[in-house]
Amino acid sequence: MITKAKIIRIIKEEDEGPELDYKEDLVLEGDGDKAQFVKDVLALANSGGETQIITGVEDEARKLIGIKTSHTPEQLNEILKDRCDPPLRIEYLEKVIMGHKVGVIQIKGSNPPYVVAVHDKYGGPVPGSQKPFFIERGTVFIRNFNMNEGARREDIDRIYEKRYATPQADLRMGCDIKKKALDGLTEVTIDFIFKNEGEAPATAPYVWVQFKDVREIVLSGSQWVNVSSVNKNVPTINLILDTPIYLGIRMHYGGVVVKVSKDTNKIEASVDIQAGNMHRKKGPYEISLE
Repeated sequence: MITKAKIIRIIKEEDEGPELDYKEDLVLEGDGDKAQFVKDVLALANSGGETQIITGVEDEARKLIGIKTSHTPEQLNEILKDRCDPPLRIEYLEKVIMGHKVGVIQIKGSNPPYVVAVHDKYGGPVPGSQKPFFIERGTVFIRNFNMNEGARREDIDRIYEKRYATPQADLRMGCDIKKKALDGLTEVTIDFIFKNEGEAPATAPYVWVQFKDVREIVLSGSQWVNVSSVNKNVPTINLILDTPIYLGIRMHYGGVVVKVSKDTNKIEASVDIQAGNMHRKKGPYEISLE
């Protein structure tokens, strides 16, 4: 469950948005209030992932004022029962922060879209308001910035695109070098290091490195290939792998030796990194020799 320190940080730093809603209190006196609660929960659930409603906070000023009415997780989940399709349960806790009691509703929208599942419609009078509030069967509510509203077709499309999106890889490249002085030149042995910081293993990785101001490329027992001859004799190497690069694992691909002028303190390169399930990353790269 969420900690007191995290609640304080959220209230201090975060405005309302697709994953966060502030409420001064959570009033559930009549069916109209309960219908509004169902709408609010489903709208946040349809944002996907983990979202929160924090009560006892003025939404615009993010000022702690405390809740007037306490609730239990069982009470709140009983309201949601049989009114959400697919079924949805929330977690709820109350904590005292700086002398004010706040409530935190945690919603895990792991299976959107969530649809109102009531018989025809549900709701009624709202105490203190002249206008009753109803929700109708089949409605999909979404969070539009800091407002909860009925979904449009493009909102439904966005939910499914997010739900079925292919997990992306994210390869980050680093280098470890060793230098050796030669007659008028410096020999640099480069160990290329790749780490996948994405959401899925990088499939069919491909890397292209084009060097600037490199006198000669020497490859020794490496998976890298010298492709300078097909790149107008510009010093270039590439790496094509049949095996994926898995999440969180640092993969080393060394065996690349280049020769540069003895007064060179950096090697500039152009790098193109690709995988079957990642956005292409292409741009300048600098290897420091200091």
